[in-house]
Order: sequence, then structure tokens, then C-alpha cells
Amino acid sequence: MAIDLEGLSFVAIDFETANSGRDSACQIGFAEVDGGVVRNSGSELCRPLWCDGPEDFDDFNIGIHGITWDDVSDKEYFPDVWKRISQTFGNRPLIAHNAAFDIRVLQYSLDEVDEMEFEPIKYTCTLVCSRRILELSSYGLPYVASELGVALENHHDAGADARACAEIAIELCRRVSAQSLDELLKIAQVRWGEFAYGEVVGSVAKQVRAKLPAPSQDASPDHILFGKHICLTGALPGGVFRRDAIERIAYFGGIPQNGVNRQTNILVVGDLNPQFVVNEDNLSAKILKATALRESGQAIEFISGYDFLSWLD
Repeated sequence: MAIDLEGLSFVAIDFETANSGRDSACQIGFAEVDGGVVRNSGSELCRPLWCDGPEDFDDFNIGIHGITWDDVSDKEYFPDVWKRISQTFGNRPLIAHNAAFDIRVLQYSLDEVDEMEFEPIKYTCTLVCSRRILELSSYGLPYVASELGVALENHHDAGADARACAEIAIELCRRVSAQSLDELLKIAQVRWGEFAYGEVVGSVAKQVRAKLPAPSQDASPDHILFGKHICLTGALPGGVFRRDAIERIAYFGGIPQNGVNRQTNILVVGDLNPQFVVNEDNLSAKILKATALRESGQAIEFISGYDFLSWLD
């Protein structure tokens, strides 16, 4: 069934830089999307603000994108190019693949120009979204494009990369049946970022806490963990994964907890000796909270990871 993408509207961007400085953009790529379709795309070379000659172009960067000082020496400075081409962007949000890089390039390149103040712009990242939706060995632009059937020709040309980013965002929406970027980010559990004059708030994945398993109804009430509220802190010995330990707690009728509270009966303290935790510095927040609750009269037992694992057999 076809997904209605009439409400999908954004501008994908990409930058190439002359050197490792985030204020050295030498090419701008863009792809404007309305109604789930790329309506306009392109790229322009530009002169970085602080580049005065060939020595400002690193061989490493040239080896990636092939752009040299001779290509941009007679071009407009970056802020002038951005001001001109962004006039058609309107209030549409921006999107980039690895936006942490591209948005910083935009920030650093515009912050030096006083008259470039503008209203805050929302943005997000197809790399971050892809990590939440796809299962790949790498989430670089070529890998995600290949997975989603998006053509990527002339990789590291800013225009080609911006268009591929736009197509990736469209295909991600189709993959999860999202009709807008708002819906895509909600499904992927990713926050909007915001770019304003002098300030950037990152577009990052939200912390998704796994639902804890319920205690087994068939567990024996004679088991030492049965009916106990149990919290873990620190790494368990022997390379045991915390999720596996939590499932075993529930299997034996225990009640696993993400944090220490007034219901907690047992705090498992990784591979430390619980006899010494109340005297150690730099303790975890869970140990400190459990210690305070115990001093106030709550019966919380500290046990070592080794003792805990022996109860799971």
C-alpha cells in the first residue's frame, strides 16, 4: 500500500570542507523536498571565509572531494552563497546525513557574520534515524543508500550527497509508514535538533529503556529471589550480560528494578565486595542512594556479583 507523503517537506544539505576547520566549507549541496518528492537540488562551490590560498586546503580533504583553491578562489564567500540559496528554503526543517558535522559547519561558518542572525531552524539526521530503523554493518551514506535502493553517484560531491540524503529520508518514511518527519522521528525515537545564531541543540536518539520482565507466576516461593525487588549496579563478573541476569531474576520470581527506591530489597554490586561499598569514594548513584535509604532504616541488602550469580543456577 502506497504511503501518502504529501506532508513530507524538508531541505537536505551537505557540505565539503577545505580542511579540518568547521568554518572551511568550500561546497554547499542541497535538495528541496515537498510532498515527498525532490523538487529542486544542486550544489555551489564557495570560498571559505578564512582561506587565502592553496596552503589552506589540506591534501587529505582534497583527496576526498577533489576541490582545490583554484576551484574556489574566484567564488563568493560561504555566507553570501548560503544567504542566496537558502532564500527558497522557507521554514522547512533541515536534514543531513551525519548532521552533527554539517550543522556545525553551518554554525561556525555563519557565527562570524553579525548580520546573519536568523530564526531558529529545526533539523534532524538520517544517520541517527537509520541506526534506529535499519540493521547494517555500517551507517555511512553509501551503505544506507544501498540498503534503501537510493542512487548515490559521485559520492563526496555535496550536491549528490544532499540528494541521496533526501531520498534516504523519503525511503525511511516509506519503510516505517511515516507521513512526515515528525512521525519518522517519533517512530525512530529521535529528537529534533535546533540551530540558532550562536547555538546548536543536537538531534539525537532518545534513551529507550527496555521494559522489565514480570516475575514468573510459576516460580518457587522458596527461592531466595522470590518476591524481592532487585537492582543491579556495575558490571557483572564473567561477562554476564545485564539483560540475561534481569531475565533470570524474573524467572525465579524476583522483581527487577531499573533504579533504587523504597521498595528495593537487594542491590547487586557488580564484582565489588559489598562490605566496603559504604566506605568507598566515587560510588555509583545507586549505591549512594541505597546507602542513604539503609541509614534511614530501610532493609536493603548489598550483595556481590559473584554471590548473586550463584543464586541464578
